[in-house]
Amino acid sequence: MDINKFLQSKNFKIAIACVAVFVALFLVFGLGVYVGIKKADFSFKWAEQYHNNFAGPAGGFLQDLGRAGNQFMESNGVVGKIIQIGGSSITVQGRNDTERIVAITDRTTIKYQNNRIGIENLKIGDEVVIIGSPNQSGQIDAMLIRVMPPAPSANSVQSAPSASQPETQEPQETNSSADLRTN
Repeated sequence: MDINKFLQSKNFKIAIACVAVFVALFLVFGLGVYVGIKKADFSFKWAEQYHNNFAGPAGGFLQDLGRAGNQFMESNGVVGKIIQIGGSSITVQGRNDTERIVAITDRTTIKYQNNRIGIENLKIGDEVVIIGSPNQSGQIDAMLIRVMPPAPSANSVQSAPSASQPETQEPQETNSSADLRTN
């Protein structure tokens, strides 16, 4: 049999085409396995760091559930009391007496109830909820500062008038938008 005739025969061309298709399928399958392994590796590593990714408890969500209650990090905000005001930043004493410095920019919205206020309206001792993002200096760049109204004291809580005692107080005037915060 002549080798040139064999190489030019229809059967040889079909065999070469089948081998080429098989090699292409093998490469595609190998690429799929490679991508799958990389995805699984990423997912495994991400799951190991889940508590860090979402600011969970330091030891993970399932470690000693009885003690882990107050270990959430406040990386994107803080809730607490203003203990210092200076320039364009405030210092807030948060949970477990941790102090966080909050940078206030022109993009920061400061609200008391439904009114926008300025940094000049903030006072030491105000209870605030701050939402922002951490910056390179370890501070929080505030996007929203919500000043909470003071908690009612026992003396300021009035009982409702009884049916035998008519209400003699006149309705109070509502605050105008110009009178943002008076306390």
